[in-house]
Amino acid sequence: MIAWRAQIKIAVGALIVAVSMLVWPLLQDMIKEARPIRHVGVEGEFQYISKEDIQSKIIPLIQDGYFAIDLQEIQQAVMSLPWAEKVQVQRIWPDGVKLKLYEQKPVVRWQTDGLLNVRGEVFKPLNIDEFKFLPALYGPAEQRQQLLEIMYGLRVSLMDQGLRLTEFRVSNRQSWLLVMENGMTVQLGRFEPLNKLTLLLKAFVVSGSELVNKMAYVDMRYPNGYAVRWRENEQIRW
Repeated sequence: MIAWRAQIKIAVGALIVAVSMLVWPLLQDMIKEARPIRHVGVEGEFQYISKEDIQSKIIPLIQDGYFAIDLQEIQQAVMSLPWAEKVQVQRIWPDGVKLKLYEQKPVVRWQTDGLLNVRGEVFKPLNIDEFKFLPALYGPAEQRQQLLEIMYGLRVSLMDQGLRLTEFRVSNRQSWLLVMENGMTVQLGRFEPLNKLTLLLKAFVVSGSELVNKMAYVDMRYPNGYAVRWRENEQIRW
């Protein structure tokens, strides 16, 4: 008797599974037809993301109807756009989807083909040529947030002396190199680079802006002073 009941349960279970496999596609079609997505709203201020970019990502994903769409899948698809920083997706009853999209805001160029936002996060648009006006940061990837904060401080200190920092390079051996908008290069080296920059800025104050602007290269890697290479054809009077 027990074996017979077990066989019945197995048979009923198999029947339920078979019926489910047959009925589920029909139910999916019914859901799609019952509540198709008719409205998609997008909120946000965009300078680099186009309406066509967003449409290309979400249109294939909203064909399953209001109840069946995967909000996380839509979010991930839109986040794959290089300029997307954050995306929020929600259903809007009875037949809509709403996206709130935040666009990346670059603050510096990163290495040769990337940009950094204010939090030091890397994103890589197809072309960054139009951002050559931004200062460039080169360094070990794992240090980029820390180096970005240091770069802010360097820019402020140099601006007080009438200099604009355009490149900040940190090698794998932690050697610092600064490049100014006027073409001046400052080699700070590996050891106590911030202290050396402080000494240099004090020297700039004593030298005066006219003499400073004639400097092409400054090497601060000496223990008791620094070396200067002057710009070509400059007459230096001490």
